[in-house]
Amino acid sequence: MEENTNMTEQTQAENMGTESETQGAAGKEGKLFTQEEVNGFVQSRIARMKSQLSKEAQAEYSQKLAELEAREMKLIVRERLSDRGMPKELADIITCVDEKDIDSKLDALQKIYGDKAKKEEKPTGFVQIVGARPAEGNTRGGLPSMVDPVRNAMGLN
Repeated sequence: MEENTNMTEQTQAENMGTESETQGAAGKEGKLFTQEEVNGFVQSRIARMKSQLSKEAQAEYSQKLAELEAREMKLIVRERLSDRGMPKELADIITCVDEKDIDSKLDALQKIYGDKAKKEEKPTGFVQIVGARPAEGNTRGGLPSMVDPVRNAMGLN
């Protein structure tokens, strides 16, 4: 077994010696390039790299632009839904290409569902709060004074 290992090491050493001799011969007989040829190689390599980077940058730009346009379209859909009194949750479901497409789809939805899609209208302005009531026999300046339920609960009346 030791003999087999020694023979393998000798074969490897001989192969390495042969390879180094071949490389030395190739180095002596190798072609020499002029400065113009080297400049041409370098410039062509730089041009290839620039075009590759330019393509990658253009692809990234196109992707970002598409994402931005999709977000903008979703915001427009939400705005139009709000203007029509329809639930804003529909914005996640509706996909549109442009603003005309949005209007046509929302018109179709309103035509099909009519007033069912509208939200309940919330009152605007002043809203009467239930719970305050006039105190019995307690008047201020001819007007009945109101009992505050919070003051009443804390025993401050």
